[in-house]
Amino acid sequence: MAKGSDSERKQDELTWLENLQRNSWEPEVIISGITLAFLFVFPAKIYEFSVYLIQEIGVGYLPSLLILFYLTTIVSVFKIFFVVHLCLRFVWAGLLGLSYAFPEGVINKNLFRMAQDYDYQKPADMVLRLEKICSMTFAYPVSLVLVFLIFTVYLGLLIGIYVWFDLNFFIIYVIFMISLFGLMTLMLAKKKTKFKKWYSQSMLSSISAVYQSNLGKWLAVVYAFLIFAFSVPIIISDTQDFSTFSNDRELIEKELEWSAKYLHYEEDHDINARFPRAFIRSEEITDNYLRLGIARYEGDGKIIEELNTDFAKELDSLEWKSLEETADLHRIYIDEQVVKIDSWSKHRLGGTKQKIYQTGIDISYLMEGIHTIRVEKLLLKYGFVDNKPSLVIMNQWDQFNFIKR
Repeated sequence: MAKGSDSERKQDELTWLENLQRNSWEPEVIISGITLAFLFVFPAKIYEFSVYLIQEIGVGYLPSLLILFYLTTIVSVFKIFFVVHLCLRFVWAGLLGLSYAFPEGVINKNLFRMAQDYDYQKPADMVLRLEKICSMTFAYPVSLVLVFLIFTVYLGLLIGIYVWFDLNFFIIYVIFMISLFGLMTLMLAKKKTKFKKWYSQSMLSSISAVYQSNLGKWLAVVYAFLIFAFSVPIIISDTQDFSTFSNDRELIEKELEWSAKYLHYEEDHDINARFPRAFIRSEEITDNYLRLGIARYEGDGKIIEELNTDFAKELDSLEWKSLEETADLHRIYIDEQVVKIDSWSKHRLGGTKQKIYQTGIDISYLMEGIHTIRVEKLLLKYGFVDNKPSLVIMNQWDQFNFIKR
C-alpha cells in the first residue's frame, strides 16, 4: 500500500511539473516585463549612488568608478537578456496564432510552382521549438544572478573595510587580486578537492553544467560573451560624464571646448542630479550680483590639516588664502582676474541633498558680453603604493562662460 502511495505521489509530482513547464510562458513574460521596468530605472540610481560615495562619503574616484561600471554592467547585461527573451516570446506568440489559424501549415499545391517541391515546417513544430528556446533563454540569467550576487557581497565587504578603516586603495586591490587568484587556482586544479566537490553540487555549477552538456561546451560561453558585447553601448551611455566627478583631475581640452550646460547652470540642470564642480544660476546674468556654487567633497576635509602643517611654506609662496574649510581650497578667477572671496555659506540642495558652498560676487564693473569663470583648486595627491602626498594645483579644475546683460 505504501509503495502504491509513493508511486502515485511521484506521478502527481511529475504531472504537476509537466503542467508547470507547459504554462511557464506566463510567469516568464510577467517576470521579464516587471524586471525590465525596474532595470531601466536603476542606472540613474546607480550613477547617483556612485557620485554620493565620492562627494558625501569620501570614497576615492577609482573605487567609485569600479562600483559604477560593475553595477551598470550587471544591469545592462540583464537588460539585454530580458529584452531578447521578450522579443523571442513576441515571435512565439505570433507563431502560436499562426498555428491556430493554419494548423495544417503549408499547402504545397497552392504555392508558386517553383516553391512546391520543398518541405516546410509546420506552425505547431515551430511553436514547440521556439518554446524551448524561450525557456532556455529565460533560465540562463539565473546562473549569472548567483555569480553577480556572490561578487557583489564580497566587493561590498571590501569597500566597507576600505571606507571604515580609511585604507589605501592599493591594499584593497591586493586583497582582491590575491583572493581572485586563489579562487582560480582552486577551480583549475586537477586534484579533486572538497571545495570542488561541494561547488559541483551547487545550483550555480549544476545550471552551468546543464547548458554546457546540452548545448555544447562553447555555445553557452559564446552566447554570454555576445550579451556582454551588446551591453557595452548601454554601459557607455549610462556612465557618461562620470569623469567630471573625479575631484583630482583638470578639465580636458574637449570639455573646455564643448562644455556641458547642464553641469554648470541650474536652469539647465536636473534637480535630481548632483553638480560635479562649480555652477551658477543661469548662463545669462541680468543683475550686478553673481551667485556661485561649489560642490563639496568630503575627502577634501582630510587634507586641510596636512596642508596647514606639512605644506605651510608652499601655501605662503602661492599667496593662498588661509585654509579653514574645504571651500578655501578653491580660488576663483573672472576673465583671469582673481576674485576676492570674503566668506562661503553652506547649503544643501533639494532633490539630492547635495552639500554645496555658495558665495556672492560683485560683477557690476564688468561690461556687457561673454565672460569666463575659472576655478583653481589645491589638492594633495597620494602615491598609489607608498601613499606619499604631493601638492598639486588644478589650474583648470573648472571653467565655463556666462553672459552679462
